[in-house]
Amino acid sequence: MFKKQFQVKPRTPIKSSACRRLVQECKETYPAAWPSAEPPTIDDQKDKSDAAHAADETAADEESEQQHDILVPMPSKLQMAKFVSHVGEKGEILYDSAGSPLWFKAEPHGGSKVQVLFPTVYTLWRFPGMLPILWTPQVVVEKLIGGADLMVPGLIVPNGGLPDLKSGTVVAICSPGNLAAQAVGVLALDTKDLRDVAGAKGKAVLVSHTYKDHLWQSGSKEALPEISGFGSEAADEESDEPDAQSDSEEQAMAKVEGVIEEMSLSAHEAEQQDQDQEAMVTPAEMDALLIEVLKQTMATVLDSEHASPLMPINASTLYSNYMTPNAPRGKTVDIKRSSYKKLAKFLKAAEKTGLVKLKDIRGEMHVKSFDYKHRDMASFTPYKVARAKSEKTASGEKQAANGGANSAQAAAATASKAKTKDAKMIQVLEHLKPSHGLEPLFGDVGAQSDTGFFTRQQAREVLEQYIKGRGLVDARNPRMVKLDHRLCDGLLTKEEYAKLDAMARDQLQTRLQEKMTLYTQVVVPGKTPAAPKIGRPAAVEIVCEKKMGTKVLTRIVGLEAYDFDPAAIAKDLKTMCASSTGVDPVPGKKNAQSVHVQGHQVVAVARLLEKRGLPSQLVKVTDKTGKAPKKQAAGGKGA
Repeated sequence: MFKKQFQVKPRTPIKSSACRRLVQECKETYPAAWPSAEPPTIDDQKDKSDAAHAADETAADEESEQQHDILVPMPSKLQMAKFVSHVGEKGEILYDSAGSPLWFKAEPHGGSKVQVLFPTVYTLWRFPGMLPILWTPQVVVEKLIGGADLMVPGLIVPNGGLPDLKSGTVVAICSPGNLAAQAVGVLALDTKDLRDVAGAKGKAVLVSHTYKDHLWQSGSKEALPEISGFGSEAADEESDEPDAQSDSEEQAMAKVEGVIEEMSLSAHEAEQQDQDQEAMVTPAEMDALLIEVLKQTMATVLDSEHASPLMPINASTLYSNYMTPNAPRGKTVDIKRSSYKKLAKFLKAAEKTGLVKLKDIRGEMHVKSFDYKHRDMASFTPYKVARAKSEKTASGEKQAANGGANSAQAAAATASKAKTKDAKMIQVLEHLKPSHGLEPLFGDVGAQSDTGFFTRQQAREVLEQYIKGRGLVDARNPRMVKLDHRLCDGLLTKEEYAKLDAMARDQLQTRLQEKMTLYTQVVVPGKTPAAPKIGRPAAVEIVCEKKMGTKVLTRIVGLEAYDFDPAAIAKDLKTMCASSTGVDPVPGKKNAQSVHVQGHQVVAVARLLEKRGLPSQLVKVTDKTGKAPKKQAAGGKGA
């Protein structure tokens, strides 16, 4: 869990009430860590002290509290910091006043979703008997510190056998001769019937924390102490055995080392080889690889068909979501290993070659377009990527690029599946109509439409065509456009008319989209599309409110707009939520009905509507119960 650097938030002091709960949890979970006779409490000492010496009493109380914290595993004053491991595991770390991690709460490996309170090695060194101990050779401990789990062949079984422990028990792992724990983990099996580990297979302990890992490094970095006890006695007894038995134990140890190396180091060695190969890549080779991956992206997942709806695309999104997953097998793209060092410099270099065109949107770099007819693309042949990668297609669905088949064919197949799924969803088509002030501009360009409507992309192209046709691009700054009478009449306000003689191209495009009249058309699968209407469509509203005191009711209003049968929705919700449902008329609206279901059922309702084809952006949630934010969108903003 902590074998690599983890992310941690700032530490915050824990309230005394929370500390008391942690102390109680620690006593119940690890009773062996607490002394049978605890020192006198502060209250007892107050009763015995002289009331005339209040200042001395306070100082004595503070000193007594410090002594008490030394004698117990869970001090009365703690600091907490939330963490996220390198693989996304979340939890909390409890630090003492000196900054050493004493405990951490996290979900143990193995699929359990319940957080467990684990002691760190710092706590176990102070209280070596608080956890059941499993023994393993020191050579195996070194593998555990490297990130491996403890395998069954790596266990040392004492003469009396292993302690009777159940799967899921938190255990400490020590090496013979020293009671100082070097690892903490959770048992992966029951030890009752485990008498002989020779020839056994599988994991014995799922290790969560070890000596020398990054959690240990976040503390005082105290060296491993020497704690004598059962381990040293066992070691002495073993040394007194006959030579034949010693030889057999040495042979068994050799087998253990071989098994642990074979099962725990294979992944580490493979990772090390990848790191060594990456370290050998020169900046010039990384530069060439970046260009190769960019062309691969243009030829497959962002070809002319799929890229158009996504343009302009954010530079970081292009790199992380599209370029990085499409590296050749056995190679990894890393902009920091190139001569460019920064993504912006690489994309500017690609723009100079003509592969891409860039634009700045609110201070962030975006790729405006790709040149699929570039001479380098004509000679480029797509390669096979390392494994199936998930990318966002034009419809927003996940598209897998099959590493065992041609990338272009895989993209086409997955796009077809996405279209099939989209065909079952209700769609809202946007249409733009030129306003009265913009009609002359569209007429000068000769832009015509049978329906009188234009898409957003078509509107952008009309403006670009007008700007280029009139030669309005500023020669000194291509991003600026000179304003003629058509642009002023259609896009400027009265105040701006006399003040501005030029405007940024991006601002003009935004003004054009705002000045045009928006029409939307709802397309329900299997139904004849309705005529476009001005404005955005009405959202289905989910209202959660209290009725008759503490009773909570969830209502759904506006289903008729999307041809949903309120009675059918009520029937499905009754089964899903195991609650009573009903259909009521909506006051003030003719032929309108609402569905109600008992309880706070926002999530269930949203899932049902999505299953029936209603996109999340057409759902609006209003929570009046106070259990959640008053207004919360179920996956998207309501209209």
